[in-house]
Amino acid sequence: MANILSQEEIDALLGAAERGELKEDGSIAGTDGPAITDYNFRRPNLITKDQLREFTNLHEVFVREAQTSLSLLMRISTEFRMVSTEQQQYSEFIGSLPTISHLALYSAEPLPGSIAIEINLALVFGLVDLRLGGSGGIETSIRQPTELEVAIIEPIIRKISNHLQDSWKDFVENLKFKLLRYESNPEYLQAAPADAPMVVLAFEVKLGAETNGIINICYPVPMILALLEKISSKGGQMDNYYGKAKDVNEIRKRLLSTLMNVPMHGKVVLGKSSLLGRELVDLCPGDVIVLDKKVGSPLVFSIMSEPLFKGFPGQHGDSLCLKINQYHGDDDNALG
Repeated sequence: MANILSQEEIDALLGAAERGELKEDGSIAGTDGPAITDYNFRRPNLITKDQLREFTNLHEVFVREAQTSLSLLMRISTEFRMVSTEQQQYSEFIGSLPTISHLALYSAEPLPGSIAIEINLALVFGLVDLRLGGSGGIETSIRQPTELEVAIIEPIIRKISNHLQDSWKDFVENLKFKLLRYESNPEYLQAAPADAPMVVLAFEVKLGAETNGIINICYPVPMILALLEKISSKGGQMDNYYGKAKDVNEIRKRLLSTLMNVPMHGKVVLGKSSLLGRELVDLCPGDVIVLDKKVGSPLVFSIMSEPLFKGFPGQHGDSLCLKINQYHGDDDNALG
């Protein structure tokens, strides 16, 4: 049975129609209602925004380490930053790439699926020119990189994959990235089925003033979900700077364990004296220098110029020693 409108609702509709506020679907403009968005069942977002944010935060450590590593390797100022994150089907990712590029396919055992790393040709040829002593501003036609050029940039790709592996290894036991193959034609990569959901992260790389380009890293969704599950099972959380927030007590234990093995250099000063320049020049063996300490007064034991204890000098075997009597600055209470 259809709903019957009240007289007030009929008057509101007639008034809205006269004012031009009535929409085509019969609703009144400006009225509150649930927000409706389109949903594409052929391209479902299998990862929530929170999961995607947690996954992208994992790459903040990777970005910093990759930038530092490239700067040291290339001996030039380097900028490495994430510029976009997008969920796509694998066919869309391949279709967005140029017909010729440089791609590396990696497995990440024991996680499912494969990772595709794409470096565009402008960055490839710029890196090759920098490695050979050039300025990196080389211009060349669109062509497939030679075997020699691939061999030259292979250490760079290996460093990038190693830093990516290092950013995950705290969460996945026995994680191992393995290079499967290189490809120049994206159509031949075949990293996943055409309709497989993927997450693509794009990174902008700038080296010096003349070399820049984009590195795309394409992850299969099952790999991301498996990684996030392992992070959740271990209680790991990602923060915005240090990568993974660990238990405070665990951090304290590690710091104390490290400090216990740090050598500390102690120093005991018997006394001080002031001399004029001519007195210093006239000094010879047998002369006596009067110090500012009285016989029997306690000496100060310091570490890194920080006074900690007071004590009295003595002898232990053939060595001089200091018997600690009290804390520095605590003149009333002596140690037992």
